[in-house]
Amino acid sequence: MKKVVIIGAGMGGLATALRLAYQGFAVTILEKLPLPGGRSNVIMEAGYRVDTGPTILVMKEAFEDTYRSIGRNINERLDFVQLDPNYRVYFHDDTYLDLYSNMAHLAQEMEKIDPGAAERLFRFIGEGAKKYELGMDFVDRNFDRITDLANFQSLKRLVNTGAYQNLYHQVSNIFQHNDKLAKTFSFHSMFLGLSPFDALAMYSLITYADLALGMWFPKGGIYSIIEDMVSLADEMGVEIRTNSPVAEIDVGDEGVKGVFLNSGEYIQADLVVSNADLPHTYRDLVNGNGRKDYSDQRLERMSYACSGYILYLGVNQIYPHMRHQSLYFAEDYKANLDSIFKTKTLPEDPSFHLSIPTVTDPTLAPEGHSLIYVLAPMPNLTAEIDWDEAAPIVREKLLDQLEHIIDPQIRSHIAWERDYRPTNWQIDINAEHGTAFGSLSHGFFQSSYFRPHNKSRYIDGLYFVGQSTYPGIGMPMVHISSKLVTERIVQEWH
Repeated sequence: MKKVVIIGAGMGGLATALRLAYQGFAVTILEKLPLPGGRSNVIMEAGYRVDTGPTILVMKEAFEDTYRSIGRNINERLDFVQLDPNYRVYFHDDTYLDLYSNMAHLAQEMEKIDPGAAERLFRFIGEGAKKYELGMDFVDRNFDRITDLANFQSLKRLVNTGAYQNLYHQVSNIFQHNDKLAKTFSFHSMFLGLSPFDALAMYSLITYADLALGMWFPKGGIYSIIEDMVSLADEMGVEIRTNSPVAEIDVGDEGVKGVFLNSGEYIQADLVVSNADLPHTYRDLVNGNGRKDYSDQRLERMSYACSGYILYLGVNQIYPHMRHQSLYFAEDYKANLDSIFKTKTLPEDPSFHLSIPTVTDPTLAPEGHSLIYVLAPMPNLTAEIDWDEAAPIVREKLLDQLEHIIDPQIRSHIAWERDYRPTNWQIDINAEHGTAFGSLSHGFFQSSYFRPHNKSRYIDGLYFVGQSTYPGIGMPMVHISSKLVTERIVQEWH
């Protein structure tokens, strides 16, 4: 039986452990933190249960596929609720728009913002469907050669769909330069660490997936998925060791031999799958002899995603007028994004994602309380920002807006509070430059074939899973990544 060590118990590491164990491999997961989960972790304090990272899921089929691959049904094990609307979008002028998955309801909402916009919505959805079909062709596959990506048929479809164009400009043109609708239907690229002003129009497929496939929340929060995967891993004989940071991957002349832990312990392995950040893996865990394809110089030239500041609040009030999920857009959208991606400075008026999961699941907080999660995209740690000084400033800006959106007296109702800063991403999960959603942004030359592959070119037995390899950032992509690397390992090692 081949022995596999997986570095990191994030969602990708857990999914890969389940798939490989089902295929007959002996699997050990080594996790640095006290709890498994990686970016999808949890805080349990004072009666609150807080998802620290992702708060909602899309493309539920990717999760279902992981469970099917091991003979299980995720819908029989977890209780999912579909959100409708997906989001409430707040604008600076006290107006808002509910983004429904029901197209008739969404069209009615949009007519309030811009009469005649419903017709343009259906055009946007139709074009998004074409991009989704095209994009998924490059998502659910392993790449071995450039011709897997570049061929005449693919290039023809890329041109015909306009997927190569600029995302914000294409969306703005469709909605006849209505600023509110352009913001609403272009922001999703932020979850890939890209400004909509720099992203390819291809990524409007994410907006399409949200609207057409729906957004889902598992009762108990996203961490309930992690807990269930850990339970399955235990049933299947996977060993999960927390508080076990890896110091080095032992690479010999014939490839991977095992790993050294920070404690000095050595664990033999036939192959290693790193669910840790790929730049961290190469820079800190692989010695110089194995780094022919990812030297420090190459890693420094790569493009990195943004970070984020998160404010977690327990509030001794409930808010029936609020939606589960909301967005607030700064009045000057471009200035906000330029501060994050170009000038690398604190945004004057931060846009943010607002989640109040107790709207759907009141058990996540003490009775009569609300749990509030606010995520504001921020520059990554290449910016010269002292977060001990900056965090209180950002907190006050966010609370000012929450007073406006939720409750004028919200400060007086805070019963519990934590925050999470760009420095925490780097310290806790070794995220390069403290990136929040994933390390490597999704520019053209860091996507599909051009994204780091899930198998090391020069080190036999070293594989990768998670957001640093293809298909990329996001929980559904991480589950697909697990499927792809498992297919490769089974083909090469069985």
